[in-house]
This record gives sequence, C-alpha cells and structure tokens, in this order.
Amino acid sequence: MKRVLRFLIYLYPAWWRRRYGRELETLLEDSGSRWRDVWDLFRGAMEMRMQMSRWSFVRIVIVCGIAGLVLSCVGALSMSIPYRYRSTAILKIEPAFDTDALNRVVHAAFTPQALSEIIRQEHLYGEAPIDGSIDRLRRAILIKPAGSNLAQVSFAHENPVQAQRVSQDLIGRIISANVNPSVNPNGLRIEFDAPPGPPKRQFEGKRLSLVGLGLPTGMLFGVVLALILRRRRARTAS
Repeated sequence: MKRVLRFLIYLYPAWWRRRYGRELETLLEDSGSRWRDVWDLFRGAMEMRMQMSRWSFVRIVIVCGIAGLVLSCVGALSMSIPYRYRSTAILKIEPAFDTDALNRVVHAAFTPQALSEIIRQEHLYGEAPIDGSIDRLRRAILIKPAGSNLAQVSFAHENPVQAQRVSQDLIGRIISANVNPSVNPNGLRIEFDAPPGPPKRQFEGKRLSLVGLGLPTGMLFGVVLALILRRRRARTAS
C-alpha cells in the first residue's frame, strides 16, 4: 500500500513535491495506510493539476489509465498467489509424431493409480482429497508437439524442485508404457531427447487478468474523476 501512495506523490507538480514531498512521505511511513488515503492523494493531485496547469479532460483520462496500469502491475506482483514453476522435457518420437499413438501411450502411463503414486511420493497438494489432487495433477501436465518428431512434456508446481522431479517421473512412465505391445501396436519409438530442464517461473493467469484490467479501469475512473472536477470547477467559477 505504501508503495502505491509513494507512486501517487509523483503525480503532483514538481514544485509541490520539492516543498512537501518528504514531509508527506514521512507522514505515510508513520501512519497506517488505508485505501481512502489512496483516493484522497490521487484526487488531490488531479485537482491541483487542473487548477495549476489546466489539464484537459483527455489528459486526466490518459494519466488515470497509466496510473491504473502501474497500480495493477504492482498489485499483480504483490499478490499472495504463489508462483508456479514449469519444468519441461523433450521426447523424441520415431518414425514421426503420431498424436493418436502418443495419446494412447499417455493414457496408459497416466492412470489414476500411477498419478496417485506420484502424489504420495512427492507429497503434492497437502491433505486435499485424492480425486481432486489427481485432477490438479492432470491439469498441471502439458504435452504438446515440439517439432516433426518431438514432443514437450512439462509439469508445473509451486515448488521448482518438485516440478523437475515430477516431470522426470512423467516421461519415465511414458517411455515405460510405450514398451507394452498392447499399448503401442504400431511400434512407435519414444526416447529421451532432452531431460527436464531448470524450472521456469510462470506468470499466472490471475495476475495477467489483473494487469489487463488496470488500463481500462484507470481510464474509466479518469472519466468519472474528470467530470467531477470539471463540475466542481464550474461551481467555483460561478
């Protein structure tokens, strides 16, 4: 919250910041920050801009849009939602990538019993019910083509070490299931091309949604604020 308030101070004119900026920052450090303080600080900056420099309606909307985008980015980065890390391995498939054949092998490899075993071994998802944990594990697995005869197999988890270990386990189970003639009657060959790499941090969809809402929300807020300030200035002038 205090980072947001410090950002809003920079919306005030430079001469005002030189004179009162440090005093205000000290006050914010010593006092508890509330969302009402955000509104008061932002409204004061816009009123001063309109009075001192005659900011136009459009300029206020643009500034509010940019402020909304910045604040949403700050909020997204500070969200309590834990980041997830995805570890990816590459499988080589010969003679060529066959989606149907690979799906049969994956289906045989990732049975509920096999996934339950992975969950117990890696202590995934805490004390959640096993059926729900299996569904979460399946959603965290991503398999997609990576070339004419390559496939990516990856797994995402909050713990990067576990993400890499589970990814290694998954591709091992795929290769083992592929050896079974009843699962792979066409003789599809699946082998390692690249082991699970270092997990990469993902930017979650909820964070992206928050960032995406920042600009339009800020601009809408700017329209409302500009109308309020314009009406207040007209009353003062009359």
